[in-house]
Amino acid sequence: MQRRSKTLEIAVSLTGTIIGAGIFGLPAVFSATGILGGTMLFFLILAVSLLLNQLYIDVIYSVRGSHRLPGYARIIFGSKLYYASLISMVIKTSGTLLAYVILGGTFFYMLGTGLGIDYPLWVWAVLFWSIGSLVVFYGIKAVSAFQGELTWFLIGFMLFTALVLFPFINWQATASIDLNGFLGTIGIVFFAVTAMTVLPDLKDIAGREQRKMRLGSAIAVLTAGLLSWLFGVIIASVYPHVKGVADIQLAFPPIFWWLIPTIGLLAVSTSFLTFTQALKNLLSVDLKLKPVQAWIISVVTPIALFALVSQDFLKTIGFVGGVVTTFNGVLICVLAYKVNSRPQKIQDWIMEWFKLSKKSALNYSGLWRYLPIPLSLVLMLIIIEQIISLL
Repeated sequence: MQRRSKTLEIAVSLTGTIIGAGIFGLPAVFSATGILGGTMLFFLILAVSLLLNQLYIDVIYSVRGSHRLPGYARIIFGSKLYYASLISMVIKTSGTLLAYVILGGTFFYMLGTGLGIDYPLWVWAVLFWSIGSLVVFYGIKAVSAFQGELTWFLIGFMLFTALVLFPFINWQATASIDLNGFLGTIGIVFFAVTAMTVLPDLKDIAGREQRKMRLGSAIAVLTAGLLSWLFGVIIASVYPHVKGVADIQLAFPPIFWWLIPTIGLLAVSTSFLTFTQALKNLLSVDLKLKPVQAWIISVVTPIALFALVSQDFLKTIGFVGGVVTTFNGVLICVLAYKVNSRPQKIQDWIMEWFKLSKKSALNYSGLWRYLPIPLSLVLMLIIIEQIISLL
């Protein structure tokens, strides 16, 4: 019973982290690529995410203590990779916060418009940012406790969406493929299905039981992936002209005009608070800034990026997912290749997991050791593709 509960706790925690603001970009992905084309793309990226998680677990269990990706990079490779990883983490967190400000403002705008309150998007975005910044300053313990319950709420919402919209699905559209739509959408999918940042925290739950960590992580990736795919596919099947977040509500009957902005606002609010706190901690712990300085930088960064860099949610998460997250994936591949240089170490968990003989496990260990090489090449190609799409 204890074994099952640990695995379940890891799975639920990681599932809740993966299912977040990224799901609101998926209907646009399936509209751009076609349902069949988007499905193939989605599950290929989901498989990459699953492999990256397992490789990151190799890294996490190769080093004593609890660290973040920059910490593992410094211990395993030294200061150069540490600074590259630290800069990448700051950019990723800042970009994610920018996406949340845009999305929070969009949901406020949708609710305001439905209630007859007509203000520009930037006004609602500033309102969302202001409220979130104040909450982070005064503490977010209550919000952290609420976030666990929100996971089940979001899962229920996604299943409710499938139930409500199922009778309106255009089945002829489900076989569509548009290769032209693939450019620029890969990063959005990556943003929606990855959550490597929190894996080190889950080690506190699993302890030394690496098998439970691997199993819980795999269950989470597959569960969150299937639910996110279902949400994106059904909305795009009902309303195939989704170009942005505001178009999602057009798939629903008019009586549900409030549903998407209300649910979305709840989801993005808790995520914004959590990531702002994470950036604040990163600045204070790794860069040794004073708490007030770290708070000022962490809350000013997203609104400054909103004013000066981008107000486009899909382009923002496309960059964060397709460039920064994939770069972190390359770093994980480099670290995993280094720590898996001894096949015997890999052989032990493969024997335990798949119940193989020592000889068979040794053969698979060789394959697992060299997996980071082709995987990192794939990730670098994705980075190049995403950069081209943004130019």
